[in-house]
Amino acid sequence: MENLLNYPQSTVVNRIVPKTMFYKFMEVNPRMKSRFVNDVVNITWLYKLSASSLNVTDTEDMKEIEVFVVNLKQPDCPTDLFTFIDTNMPHHIVFVLVHDNSAMLLINYKAWTDDTHTKFRIRQAFASPWVPMADLELSVQGQSLPRIYDNFVAQVSGIGEHKAGAMADIVALKKQIATAEAELESLQKKMRKEPQLDRQLAMNKQVKAKRKELDNLKKKLEELK
Repeated sequence: MENLLNYPQSTVVNRIVPKTMFYKFMEVNPRMKSRFVNDVVNITWLYKLSASSLNVTDTEDMKEIEVFVVNLKQPDCPTDLFTFIDTNMPHHIVFVLVHDNSAMLLINYKAWTDDTHTKFRIRQAFASPWVPMADLELSVQGQSLPRIYDNFVAQVSGIGEHKAGAMADIVALKKQIATAEAELESLQKKMRKEPQLDRQLAMNKQVKAKRKELDNLKKKLEELK
C-alpha cells in the first residue's frame, strides 16, 4: 500500500496514525470513540498533496490535500466517522476505505466556516462504488490544489468534466436536484393514492410544476459542465 494510487514519490507519507491521536486533538464523544474502536482497524496517512510535493500552486483556503487509507473491520462502517474527522481536521481530505481486498473512495466536499480556517462545514459527501484494490483509480488533474481537489470530487461523484471554479455551484445544484427528485416522487405517490378526482387534478398541477423546476435545475447543471 506504499503507493496505492501511483502518485509522485514526493507525495508519499505512508505513516500509520494512531487512533489515539484523533482522541487527543479532537473532541471525541463516547459514540464517536466507539466508531474508531469498533469499526476501524487502522488509519494510514498515505499522501500529502501540496504546492511543494506536486509543484503546483496553492491558495489561502487550501494548502494541503491529505489522503488517508482507512482499514475497516466491516465494509458498512457508518460515514459519520469520516464526516467527524473531515469537519475537525484543518486540511482537505480524501478517504480510501479498505476492507479485505476491496476499496472505495469517500470525499466530503466542504468549505471553511469562517476566515479563521479552524473548522469546516460539509456541503455534501460523495462515495464511489467498492472495487478490487487493483482497480482503484483517482488521478491528479490540474495545476493548482483547488483544481485538483475539484477534479477529485468530480471523479468520485461521477460529475465528470466541468468548468474550472464551478464545483461549488455544481454541488449546490446536485443537492437541489436530489431534493426536488424526492419531492416529486412523494407528490406522485400521494397523487396515486388520492381517491378524490378534484384533489388528484390539483396535485397533478403540483407534479407538473415540480417536473418543470427539476428540468430547469438540470439545465443549469449542464451549463456548468
